[in-house]
Amino acid sequence: MKAKNIRFYYGIFLSVFTGAVGIAFVVQALRILAAGEWAQGAFTREIVGKMLFPVSIPFLIWIAAIIAGFILSVIFPYTSRKTVKVSERSTRNRLLKRLPEGSGAEYEANLKRVYGEKKSRTIVFFACLAVCLACGIAAAVYLLNRSHFNGIKTNDAMFKMFINVAPWLVVAFGCCIGATLFEKYSLNREINALKALIADYKGNPVVAANVTENAVVAKIKSVLSSKYTVWGVRGAVAVFGVTFVILGIFNEGVRDVLIKAINICTECIGLG
Repeated sequence: MKAKNIRFYYGIFLSVFTGAVGIAFVVQALRILAAGEWAQGAFTREIVGKMLFPVSIPFLIWIAAIIAGFILSVIFPYTSRKTVKVSERSTRNRLLKRLPEGSGAEYEANLKRVYGEKKSRTIVFFACLAVCLACGIAAAVYLLNRSHFNGIKTNDAMFKMFINVAPWLVVAFGCCIGATLFEKYSLNREINALKALIADYKGNPVVAANVTENAVVAKIKSVLSSKYTVWGVRGAVAVFGVTFVILGIFNEGVRDVLIKAINICTECIGLG
């Protein structure tokens, strides 16, 4: 049997077995949770260990299967063929370099589509950026208000924080996902328009001046992609992180975090 088939069947077995072990853990955790609602002290180490013991054997088999998989990868090595996937943006840039000059209503219509798609992506990008900034500010307003975390139980504080912060995070992530999908859709439409222009007009491959990026935009992209800019941003983030850690030490924030961590851990299943 080929190494590829062996690894394929092993991957199926490990995936199914991993799911089964995960379901078993979830079922036992629900049983422990249900027992804790009726019996006082159900979350002791002895009771939790007794209820999780039946899952320990499949768990050990799962660990052994992972080790066996590593051994199989050494005995039956398999190198997959590397396929280079060309992104829509690189395809668009490559077609722009081949864009010929032309005239006529159809040419102008396709060229207008190219302009329109680029403009639409720019508008969506800045709209998504504005939404993410607004969501971040709204979440920060709640998180930076210390009164929301004083004088109440830890569970209540975490629940209220989730209720007030999670919707903003969902909106921000949803906006980013939507903008990404729209960019992919828009690039495909622009690529189709560029292909139509190239197929219909076989003139000299002179790129239209309005389609290419101007010098200012190109310079900004060059600066943002520079390694010095990347390291500068990383250094600034590190400085901000260290600064806030030091501020937290001086305003006794470490003690607050320690108390919250202790409360959370002692209320966890098996530690209470």
